[in-house]
Amino acid sequence: MDIPKKGMRAPQKLSLFYITLTIIIVTIIAIYINKNSRRELRYMAATQYGIQQLMETKLVASVIEKYFDRFISDLYFMANTDQELSSILHFDELFYNRYKGLQKVTSIRFLDTKGMLTFIYPNEGFRGELIGKRYDVEDYYKKALSTGKIAISSFLYNEKNEPRIRIAIPVCKNDSMTPRLQGVLVGSFDPVSVLNTIITPIVSDKAVEYAWVLDSDGYFLIHPVKEFEGKSSFGAREEKNQAFSYERIEQIQQKMIQGHEGTDTYTSGWHRNQKGYIEKLVAYSPVKIVDSNWSVAICSPKNALDTIIEKTEKYHDYTLSFIVLIFSTGGILLFRSSCQRYCLYAQSLKFNEQKLSAISQASSVGICLAKQRKIYWANETLHAMFGYSNDELVGKSTSMFYPDKATYQKMGKILYSDDTKLKPFKATSRCIKRDGTDLHCSFITCPLDASDHSEGFIVVIGDISEIVSVENENIRLKDHMIRTQRMESIAILASGIAHDFNNILFPITGYVELLLMDAAKDSDSHKYLMNILKAADRAKKLINQILSFSRQTQGETMAVLVQPIVKETLNLLRETIPKTINIVQKIDMNCSRIMADPTQIHQVIMNLCTNAYQAMENSSGTLTVELCETDIDENKFPCFLELQPGRYLQLTVSDTGMGMDKEIALKIFEPYFTTKKIGKGTGLGLSVVHGIVKKAGGDIKVISEPDKGTCFYIYLPVLGSCPEATLLPVTENNCMKGTGHILLVDDEEQIVQMGKNFLPRLGYETTVCTSSAKALEILKTNPNTFDLMITDLTMPELTGEELARELKKINPDIPVIICTGSKKDQRKAWTYSSNVKEFLLKPVNMKELSILISKTINGTGETGN
Repeated sequence: MDIPKKGMRAPQKLSLFYITLTIIIVTIIAIYINKNSRRELRYMAATQYGIQQLMETKLVASVIEKYFDRFISDLYFMANTDQELSSILHFDELFYNRYKGLQKVTSIRFLDTKGMLTFIYPNEGFRGELIGKRYDVEDYYKKALSTGKIAISSFLYNEKNEPRIRIAIPVCKNDSMTPRLQGVLVGSFDPVSVLNTIITPIVSDKAVEYAWVLDSDGYFLIHPVKEFEGKSSFGAREEKNQAFSYERIEQIQQKMIQGHEGTDTYTSGWHRNQKGYIEKLVAYSPVKIVDSNWSVAICSPKNALDTIIEKTEKYHDYTLSFIVLIFSTGGILLFRSSCQRYCLYAQSLKFNEQKLSAISQASSVGICLAKQRKIYWANETLHAMFGYSNDELVGKSTSMFYPDKATYQKMGKILYSDDTKLKPFKATSRCIKRDGTDLHCSFITCPLDASDHSEGFIVVIGDISEIVSVENENIRLKDHMIRTQRMESIAILASGIAHDFNNILFPITGYVELLLMDAAKDSDSHKYLMNILKAADRAKKLINQILSFSRQTQGETMAVLVQPIVKETLNLLRETIPKTINIVQKIDMNCSRIMADPTQIHQVIMNLCTNAYQAMENSSGTLTVELCETDIDENKFPCFLELQPGRYLQLTVSDTGMGMDKEIALKIFEPYFTTKKIGKGTGLGLSVVHGIVKKAGGDIKVISEPDKGTCFYIYLPVLGSCPEATLLPVTENNCMKGTGHILLVDDEEQIVQMGKNFLPRLGYETTVCTSSAKALEILKTNPNTFDLMITDLTMPELTGEELARELKKINPDIPVIICTGSKKDQRKAWTYSSNVKEFLLKPVNMKELSILISKTINGTGETGN
């Protein structure tokens, strides 16, 4: 019996041994598995927590940048408008109600170029007493004034010891020539209140972590420890608690003020209400404000991560017991334990996902996850920004945001670089909403995994349409100012050229009229001299036209017959065009009148004919000028004429020259465009022709082919019943004679000599003088000798007006005639208020001069033969 009993004990012990061995093996395997799982979970939790904290920090930085970019843009727009500073009151809504995070802006100030405060808003309380105070020692003021660029101050305290940041924007005043600095517009705000307003919705005060912001010099702008605000971050902690080393956090702060971003750990002596040896996790990201590099950081105690890990590990301890029990009883409960473990892990991930989702949905900028340039997730702000629902975005290509394929490809190269470093890429682009409207956006992308871009990118999209609009408006205003200044310069130049040119024409016309007095009317000499006089009259009118153009005034229009203008122009050109060029005229003498300036019509024909013969000057050819009337209805020339249906005068100028291709033909009416060599043309002729035709209510078309010649078609609306048409002026040389002693004063020697020869032939004794000062001495010496003084207006010593005033003091009975190159309506203010009786525009017509002299001295006169 004993043996059987002993035989039964051995299998029982062996079974117990195997059970115990199995339990030990299973326990060892479970411990090993649990240990590895703990390491994996710790790594995953720490990585996810760090990424979450960094994303949260970058989101805070992005929101701060957006708010301050818009704030600075609005200040810049105010500084560059022409409004008076007193009208700043209407910006109250803009700065106090428009921005939810910037309602703590306290004042807007204006400092002149000496640093004196001349304007402040609002001006209640102590601010009203600040007017007249000097701020020229402030760094932000000096920087803005010296560089002409926007400057931002460091953390400072105002006159009531309140924390402030000030943004200084130079204000330029545009005068007629060049812009000059008027002063500096300063926006002052409470950084603590503003930054807390921006950050609090993202980083709640009840959360474990907290945020703080450094400026570019390392000073705290905000911090949960209020006594730190406004102090240097290098030393503030040691001043509070010297028991710990803060070398690590100061190294991190050095990276922050240098514009870096990342995550790190350091040791602190407190956290909120806790004290002692506390390890902390910190994530930091740069904030670009004007030319200053701020940095925002979010901190949390490391035990916050440990709590999450310990909670997870506690469940793993339970899992270990369950695993041992399951393997001990046959492994039935192994699957259940694994499910519990992964459910807990999924729950932790879901919690973190919900937190990130809440942050993204509360953001004022669009955020999305893109993989292979397809959208996998987007927040509500992005939906509202582009007008798409979630179903219309998810799974779709990002090309739907861009106006064309080229822009889509260009942004892909910029935003999705192959760089393996984990850093954001920034760019801006024009985008398209769902309804087809434009939207200007800023893009910031960052890969989820720097080593594997297939994991996707987080893309932050901001709406910068308003900023772009302000910038475009500033560019438009600047271009308008430049164009205005350019036209003013042209007007000044044209006025000076006209004055000198009139002085040249004066003796030419004078000597021609002298020769006409001696030439027989039926002689060739008389005919040639009359043509010279007509050409000089055309030159005079052309000068007046240049002055009118430079002053942007309307020319003199009247009912004009174009036929005689065409004939006269071709007669003048016939003498200068090479004989190898044949001129063909097809003029319908029954054409009706048009309403235009005859000098401008002459200029149109002359410019077109000159261009035509220059195209044929190297070879023979035919210049054809045709004039007729035609009817234009809605179906005629619909492709190129911008005319109303009706009857038009058709002027055609064609040549058989070298012609031009379509690309050049499209540009010929642009100012300063020319294909001629230097010295052959300015590129203004055809643009002037185009402007004259358009102003007369007509249109112009060109048809040309290389080596087949060119044809210009001009259409001008004809008049119905109207006054008699104005023909070309006929210049006669009949002058009125008289008697008396005339003093002629002009600083141009040729004009004086011409007058000295002409006036005696009309019967007048003449004394000439080229110096206004010398003329005044002659008048003082002989106050009763002269019956009339004729003087130029613009002279170096005394002007004609000043000389007339001095003469009035000496002898008010001597009348004065002034010759000037200025228009009559510009001299009405002073002409008849002194002894100046009449004036003449240069170049002077001798018949007109003789009539005015006779009228002024004798009352009437006889017409010379």
